[in-house]
Amino acid sequence: MELKKFIDYGNDEPLTFKMFSGISNDAYINIWKDKNLKDRLTNVTSDFNFALDYSYNFETGEYDDVVIEISNIPLDAFVAYRRNNYKDDDDFKSMNKMKSDKKIETINKYQLFLVDLFPYINQINIKKCEN
Repeated sequence: MELKKFIDYGNDEPLTFKMFSGISNDAYINIWKDKNLKDRLTNVTSDFNFALDYSYNFETGEYDDVVIEISNIPLDAFVAYRRNNYKDDDDFKSMNKMKSDKKIETINKYQLFLVDLFPYINQINIKKCEN
């Protein structure tokens, strides 16, 4: 099984992942800069360019081209994935009952996920990336 999207901290540390999320400048300032996360799910992707498509600012009606890199995401934070041939934005499949090896396989196969970061707020790292 190929593990291409994880950060390996060695055998003693748990498996963690790095993903991207497209956001607005306002969201970065109000939420992500200081990790003011609420208890809700976040869209993340393994594809930086795909994340840019989600950097829409609903207030201005324009794209801000801001992406955050979220690293040190534990495997347990992944709660759903979206198949590549989705029909709409709500077409996610649950990962909650998957065993760890199946979750890893799914993360390597697909590119868009829902993660529950709130329980891991002190573990994750946030870095702003601008295009």
